[in-house]
Amino acid sequence: MHTCVKPYVEKIESFAKSKKERIELLIIGGLAMGFYGIPRHTIDIDAEIKCSDEFYFELIEYLKKENIGFNISEDISGWCIIPLPAGYRERAKIVYKSYFLILKVLEPSDFVFSKLLRGTEEDFSDATEVIKRYKITKDSLIELEKLIQYPKDTETLFFKKKFQHLIELVD
Repeated sequence: MHTCVKPYVEKIESFAKSKKERIELLIIGGLAMGFYGIPRHTIDIDAEIKCSDEFYFELIEYLKKENIGFNISEDISGWCIIPLPAGYRERAKIVYKSYFLILKVLEPSDFVFSKLLRGTEEDFSDATEVIKRYKITKDSLIELEKLIQYPKDTETLFFKKKFQHLIELVD
């Protein structure tokens, strides 16, 4: 586990242990970059969580008290009107496991799509770094894109433009 990730993991695991609560986090965003072997500084935790309702709200209060920024919910695919490719949870990989905490990250190609949801310059940089490191092909991204269930919404057009821009960057 990279040093940029370790303090977050230790705090969450310690808190879960103190509450005798088992949790699972699917880490995305900048924090996930450390698990992909491309560490970068981040100031928050972006994750999908599985835990009891009571523990969720206790964890949120704990993170606030510790001045740790977060965006944690039950469904990361719902953070944007465009969902992640179907099956992303099943493809996620366990990167850390203890009695009280399981950490997962998205399969690298799914991570690329998660970065397109927001689509900032930093997100494109993260996505292209992961594409290079994992030798993700343009064709595999195009195939995975077919698993997205696009809504009839103008946001779909913006997302498809971001996806096309990414494909051009991969060439």
